Amino acid sequence: MFRKLPRWIAITVCLCGCLLSYPSAGRSDLVDFKLTDLSGKAHVLSDYRDRWVIVNFWATWCGPCMKEIPELIRFQNEHHPRAQVLGINFEQTAPKEIQRYIDELQINYPVLRIGSEPLVPFEPLKGLPTTFLVTPQGKIVYRHLGPLSGEQLKRWSDHINAAS
Repeated sequence: MFRKLPRWIAITVCLCGCLLSYPSAGRSDLVDFKLTDLSGKAHVLSDYRDRWVIVNFWATWCGPCMKEIPELIRFQNEHHPRAQVLGINFEQTAPKEIQRYIDELQINYPVLRIGSEPLVPFEPLKGLPTTFLVTPQGKIVYRHLGPLSGEQLKRWSDHINAAS
């Protein structure tokens, strides 16, 4: 009897930890954050509650991040105002340098600066780029590690259209 009890406790603790570590597994918490763009204007995720939001973590030094940006621009063009892309620059680079990339790539969505505190439950990230799809109600429904392809964004678009 005593030998089974520790194993049962360990399994229970492990299962509870797994459920708590994944944002959409059995949790009804709505996600929110407040970050500033390069000009210092505050953006609050809950201000976009009337639409789907793609939250994309990227950096200028990240080749795969730069490769997916044209797909995100295209998605923003095709789905605004039903959906909104928010880029979160995940580095401590001077705003002038980041703005150079934004201008060069003609990014058409807000680019926010990462703060000093982790954005739970988005972080910790396992790598860049990492992208999330958030419902108009504020729940994370998809998480994607690595560059998004046009095909991946099409699947998300189909999901958005089916939910409407």
